[in-house]
Amino acid sequence: MTGGVACGKSSVARRLLEGLPGGTASYISCDEEVRALLEMPEIQRDIDELGRVHGRELLREGSLDRKELRELLFENSVFRGKVEAILHPLVLDRVNARSETWSDLVRISIVEVPLLYEVEFPLDRDIDLVVASSRATQKKRLTFDRNLEEGVAEKIIGAQIPIEEKIQRANIVVWNDGAIETLFAQTDHLVSRCDRMFN
Repeated sequence: MTGGVACGKSSVARRLLEGLPGGTASYISCDEEVRALLEMPEIQRDIDELGRVHGRELLREGSLDRKELRELLFENSVFRGKVEAILHPLVLDRVNARSETWSDLVRISIVEVPLLYEVEFPLDRDIDLVVASSRATQKKRLTFDRNLEEGVAEKIIGAQIPIEEKIQRANIVVWNDGAIETLFAQTDHLVSRCDRMFN
């Protein structure tokens, strides 16, 4: 599962998991794996060292300054590439390790990879599900729901592949630009299409 920032990927994943028979689906969020990695002191030190090369001190009182890190990530593509080179192989290792622990009941594995296409994340998969919204909706959610400055929101959206291209690469698209009921109706339809896997 991938899509644009603030398009509702996690909401779709939660709804899918609620609708599928218990124990038959697994879920991994690569964002959550990144957050866990960013809590590790050795990763924090490596990223702080990269930040200093680019004139920014990112480690404050034993933890990364997330606001400072986010600003540098989206204003400096060279720095962003170096951070991704540290984190993404580790995320892939964690995803693969977790997949080995799934029970035999699991029939559907949902892996949420926000930058699947941007970094050509080397994940074996059967179907690409893209959750998409208009750019205006993405911007509204980032500024109003996540309290980001408009300029920062624009940089984050601009750093990703245009949503139109992601839609073209998808096997399945969930369009999340309206009411939550509309999103749930699409997701519930996907659940119904999976019924034959459990018969």
